[in-house]
Amino acid sequence: MKSKKKYAEKFVGITPKDYEELEDRQKKVLDIFSRYKFERILDVGCGDGNFSVLLKEACKAKEVYGIEISEKGAEMARKNGVKCYQLDVDEEDFPFEDNYFDAVTALELIEHLFDPDHFLEEVYRVLKPEGIFVLSTPNLASIHNRIALLFGYQPFSMNPSHRYRVGHITEIFNLHKFNPDDGVKREADHIHLFTLKALKMLLHRYNFKIVKVYGAKVKTNILKSKFAKIFEVLETIVSKNPSFSLQVIVMAKKG
Repeated sequence: MKSKKKYAEKFVGITPKDYEELEDRQKKVLDIFSRYKFERILDVGCGDGNFSVLLKEACKAKEVYGIEISEKGAEMARKNGVKCYQLDVDEEDFPFEDNYFDAVTALELIEHLFDPDHFLEEVYRVLKPEGIFVLSTPNLASIHNRIALLFGYQPFSMNPSHRYRVGHITEIFNLHKFNPDDGVKREADHIHLFTLKALKMLLHRYNFKIVKVYGAKVKTNILKSKFAKIFEVLETIVSKNPSFSLQVIVMAKKG
């Protein structure tokens, strides 16, 4: 749990408060929430709570709760007015009674979990009947990953090493001369990766009904290269088809 906390700290305090600076997936989730009026919502992996507050405002909720593994993040979320609990959703149950929330969100979280099954069980348990669950995650079957695999490179969202980022097309763009030993040191992050079909099947296993699926554009290192324009056009096109987009957003309902 210590290493996961350390990794989570990197994302604390970086969520923009300004709508225009948000990621595409965040804007789309806010759009979903703006169509509803919820009493009580939960943001799992809420970080500093900046986005949790935007969610609350979008659906005019009376209460917004959060779960965060980072102590620093939990403290910042509480200062933002989020009723935040610090715990590891991989190993611990949610500290809420059954059928407690109108809606639950978990953006870019499930791929970091060792036990996504436990997580989905807990989300289902705390949601009210017909409650809304919105999650986002990298798409293992994106067109970008399919092309990378075609040429023998690692999918963008997977890393073969716990210490170095190696084997991806992006490293070819960033290094003048490719050398497998020149990998950028980093920590392991993604544990379970999903194709859209696999994610939908898993959600069905836990009695969630799929309401709608969205694709989302992603900011990547490629956008800093000479291929930026080409990649930007590709992102705009494929994000309209979730099966091929780099990220997917799934809106589901408790059955």
